[in-house]
Amino acid sequence: MRWLALGAGTCWLALVVVVALVSDLGTASAVLFAALGLMTIAGLVFVVSIPPRITSAAGRVIKAIPPPPPADAKVAATLDEQVLAQVASAVARAVDQDLKRTFRQTEALQNLYAIIDFEHALPASRGWPASPDLLLLLVDLVDRHRPQLVVECGSGLSTLCLALAMRRYGIDGKVIALEHLEQYAAQTRELLERHGVADLAEVRTAPIETVEVGDGSAVWYARAAWEDLTAVDLLFVDGPPSSLSPQSRYPSLPLFSERLAPGAHVVLDDFQRAEERDVVKRWRSEYGDRLTLERVPLEKGAALLTFR
Repeated sequence: MRWLALGAGTCWLALVVVVALVSDLGTASAVLFAALGLMTIAGLVFVVSIPPRITSAAGRVIKAIPPPPPADAKVAATLDEQVLAQVASAVARAVDQDLKRTFRQTEALQNLYAIIDFEHALPASRGWPASPDLLLLLVDLVDRHRPQLVVECGSGLSTLCLALAMRRYGIDGKVIALEHLEQYAAQTRELLERHGVADLAEVRTAPIETVEVGDGSAVWYARAAWEDLTAVDLLFVDGPPSSLSPQSRYPSLPLFSERLAPGAHVVLDDFQRAEERDVVKRWRSEYGDRLTLERVPLEKGAALLTFR
C-alpha cells in the first residue's frame, strides 16, 4: 500500500510540472494543484487501507478472547459441582447424626448421675468401654427386675454401675464379672474398692481356653471360673473380644442356658456388628420359642433377650 501511494504521488507531481511548463499556470497555482493532488491520493490510500486494518484489529481482539471450554470440560465442571454437592450433603448428614448420638449419650449420662450417687471420678466411657446408653439400660434392668445374681462376660465401668445399682436399690445380690486378662481384672477390682461396692461385685480372672459347646468346642472363659454359678437372673455378654473368634460370644448362652433363672434376661452388646447378629440368629434357631428378642437402638446396638 505504501509503494502504491508513493508511485501515485510521484506521477501526480510529474503531471503538475509538465502542465505548468506547457501552459501559463503560475508557480503558486502549480504548488496548490500538487498539494491538493497529494492530499487526494493520501485520502484514497487511507480509505482503501481501512478494511485490512479492521480485519487485523478484529483478529487481535479474537486472539485476546479466551477460547470457550470444550464440551467435555463443561460436563466435568457439572460433575465437579455434583460431587461437591454430594460431599456437602454427606458431611451435613454425618454431623447431624453425630450431634444426635452425642446428645443421646449426654442425656443417658445425666440420667445415670441422677439415679446413682457417684462419689468418685469415673473412667472414660464409649469406645471399648460401655457407652452411657448401654450403662443406663443395665441400670434400668436392675431397677425393674431386681436380679439376685448378675453375670457379666467382661469387666470394667459396667461392673461398677451394676454394683452401684444393686446398692442404690437395696438388692441383696451379687455381680460376678469374668475377665480373661488379669491386668483389667485388677483395674476393675480397684475401681470397685474405691467406690465402696467390692462386697457387691466380684471380678474373677478367667483365662480363655477351649471349652465343649454342644457337640463341638469353642474358645471361651475357663470353666473353673463360672461352673459354680446357677440361677442367673441377668447375663450381660460383652466378651470375650471378637478378635479371638468371630463367634467368640456364641458359647455364653449354650453354656448358661441351664444356669439361667426362669425369665432371665440376656443383654448382648455390639449388636450393630454382623458377628453379633449372627450369634443371635444361631441362638434363636437353637432355642426357638424359649427366647424372645428386643432390639435396643443404642449407639453400638444391643440385643435384649428374655429366656424362658
